[in-house]
Amino acid sequence: MSVSRPLTGMRVLVTRPKDQAEPLCRLIEAEGGTPVRLPLIDIQPSVHAAEGASRLQQVSEWEWWIFVSANAVNQARALGALPAALAADRAPRIAAVGKATADALADAGIAVNLTPEPQSNSEGLLAMPAMQHIAGQRILIVRGEGGRELLKQQLAERGALVQYAELYRREPISGGADTLIAALREGALDILSVTSGEALDHLYHLVPLEQRERLAGTPLVVLSERLKSQAESLGFRHVSVADTASDPAVLQALTDVAAHLTSLRPTPNYGDKPLAEDAKEMTAPPEQPAAADSPHRKGKAASASQQPPRKSRFVAWIGYLILIAILLLASAAYFILQELRSKQEGLGGELNKGDLHVLELTRQVSSLQTQLATLHTQFATLQAQLGTEDSKLERVLGEQSADFGEKLKDTRGELEQSIQAIQRQLSRTHGDILIADAEYLLGIANQKLHLVGDVKSVLEAMQAADQRLHDSGDPGVFKVREALADEINQLEAFHAPDVIGLSAKLLAVEAKARELPLFLPHPDMSKESRETPKAEPPAAGSDNTADSTLEQLKGLVTVRRSDRPVQAVLTPEEAAGLREILLLKLEMARASLLRGDDALFRGNLESASAWLNENFDRESPAFKDIAGDLKAMADAQLKASFPDISKSLSLLRNVEKLRLGAEPGGEAKANAAPPSGEPPSSETAGGKP
Repeated sequence: MSVSRPLTGMRVLVTRPKDQAEPLCRLIEAEGGTPVRLPLIDIQPSVHAAEGASRLQQVSEWEWWIFVSANAVNQARALGALPAALAADRAPRIAAVGKATADALADAGIAVNLTPEPQSNSEGLLAMPAMQHIAGQRILIVRGEGGRELLKQQLAERGALVQYAELYRREPISGGADTLIAALREGALDILSVTSGEALDHLYHLVPLEQRERLAGTPLVVLSERLKSQAESLGFRHVSVADTASDPAVLQALTDVAAHLTSLRPTPNYGDKPLAEDAKEMTAPPEQPAAADSPHRKGKAASASQQPPRKSRFVAWIGYLILIAILLLASAAYFILQELRSKQEGLGGELNKGDLHVLELTRQVSSLQTQLATLHTQFATLQAQLGTEDSKLERVLGEQSADFGEKLKDTRGELEQSIQAIQRQLSRTHGDILIADAEYLLGIANQKLHLVGDVKSVLEAMQAADQRLHDSGDPGVFKVREALADEINQLEAFHAPDVIGLSAKLLAVEAKARELPLFLPHPDMSKESRETPKAEPPAAGSDNTADSTLEQLKGLVTVRRSDRPVQAVLTPEEAAGLREILLLKLEMARASLLRGDDALFRGNLESASAWLNENFDRESPAFKDIAGDLKAMADAQLKASFPDISKSLSLLRNVEKLRLGAEPGGEAKANAAPPSGEPPSSETAGGKP
C-alpha cells in the first residue's frame, strides 16, 4: 500500500525566473505536486553594471560587501567582477541577506562572514551585532536596480559610507498571461508562489478584473512579511510566509498550505449503505433448517409430511400473503425513508450554503481587518519615519544655524577689524605717512647692504629717508636724523671692493687668452706668431728673381730661442685643450669673485697663473699683460666689514618715545612709554605732539 505524499494532486504556480525555478519545481514533483511554470520576471544586466563591477574590483577600498540576493552573486560572476580568491590582508568582510545568497557565494568560492538568522532579510541583517558599530566604514551593497532603501539608510545613519553596485534589473514577462487566465477560469491552480514584489505586482496586473477575485481567493506563499503586506493590500485573502527564501523553506510552506486545504475538503457521505443492508435483510427469505437437525425435528417433519395436502397448501398461501405484506411494508418504509432523506439533504444543503456564505463573509471581514491593521501599521511606520525626518531636519537646521551664527560672528569681527584699520589709516597725518616711508626705506637699505652689498643704492635709500624725515617736520625724529647722518658719513667713507670691475677685468683677460701663443710647437703656430714682415718689392728694373724668392722663403720661417726644453709637438686638439683649461680656470675665478669667496678666488687665480707660466710663451706681449693683470687682481680684498646702519631704523621704530622726550617735561613720559619693539598705540599714532 503506497504512502500519500503531501502535495499529491496539488497544482502549484511557480513564478521564479526560468533559470532559478527548476530546483523548486523538482522539490514539488518529489512531494507529488504538479509545478505550473510561469516565469514573470527575467533578470537582465543593469545599465550601471560596468560601474558596479569596477567598484567590486576595488577590493581594498571596502570593509564590507553586502549581497542582497542570489541574482546579485550570479550577475557578479557573469560579469567577472568577483575575484577568484580574496587576499586575507585586504579583503572585505562578506555579508549575505539570506541562505540562498550565502549558498550562491559559497558556490563562487567566497566565504561568507555574516548571514542573519532566523530573519533572512534586511531587518535581520541590521539587527546583527556586527552591523551596530560601523561608523567610518566603507560598505558596498551589491543588488539590482531599485529595491528597498532601508539597508542603506540605516547604515548611513550609523555613520557608514555606503554605495551601491547595481548589477542587474528585473524585466517583466507577459508571454504566459493567456495560460494563467485559462488556469484560473478552470480552477486548475491550487497554490500560488511568488518570491519578489515585482513579480507579485506583475501577476496581479496580468489578470483581468473579472478573474482577480479567483486569483485573490487562491492560497499564496511569499517569502517575507513585507510581501505578505503587499499581497494583502492587493486583496489576496490567504497568504502564507515561508521561514526563509530557500527552496526547502518554500516547499515546507507549500506543504503546510496543502495540508490545510486537504483538511477543509468535505468527506464522502456513505449514510445510505446501512439502510440498504437493512432493507436486504428485511426482504430476505427465511433460512431453511439445516440437514443435520435433531431426531425430534426429523420426527416432526415426518409427521408434517403425512398431514393432508389441503392443509399444507392453505398454510403456504397464508405464508405468501404474509411475505407480500412484508414486502409492501418494506417498500413503503424505504420510499418514506428516501423522502425524509431527500428533505434532510435539502435542508442540510441550504444550511451548508448559509454556513459557507457566513464563512466567506467572515473571511472577507477578517481580510478587511487584516488590511486595516496593515494600513494602521504602515501609517504608524510613516508617522515614525516622518518624526525621524522631522527630528533629523531640526537637528540639521540647528547645526546649520549654529554654523551660520559662528561664521556671521567671525565675519562681523573681521569687518570691525578692517573698519578700525581703515579708520587708523584715515586718521594718520601727512607727517606720519612720511615717517612710515622713511622707516620703509631704512629697512630696505639695511637688507640690501647685508644681502647684496650695493653701497651706492643703500646710500641713495638712506638719503631719501633723511629727506622724508626732514619734510615731516616732526621734532621727535631729530635724534633719528643725527644717527642717520652719522651712518651716511660712515658708508661714504667705506670703500667696498669693486666686484664689478674685477669681473670685467677677468672677462678682458679671457678675451686675451684666446689669442695667447703656446710654448710648445704645434701645427697652427704660424697663426699665433706675429705677422711676418712683407717682402719689399724688387727695385725697379731688377731682374734678380732668385734673390726675391729667397727673401720670401726667409719670411716664412721664424727662429725662436727658449731656455725651457721642448719635449713634444702638440696636436691641434691638445693646443685647443690647453687654452680651454686656462679659460675654465679664469671662469672659476670669476664665479668665486661673484660669490664673494676670497680664498677660492685667490686659489683659482694662482692656479691660472701657474697654468699660464707652464704652457704659454712667456716672451709674448699678451703673456706679460695677462700675468700682470692676474697678479694685480690677486692683491684685491673681497671681504670687507660693512658699517652698522641699524641704529637710525631702531630709533625710528620707537618714534613715539622720542616724541614724548621732545615735549617739555617729557622725560617721565618717555620712561613710561612702551619698551622698544612694541608698536605705538592707536591713540598716539594718529597725530602730532
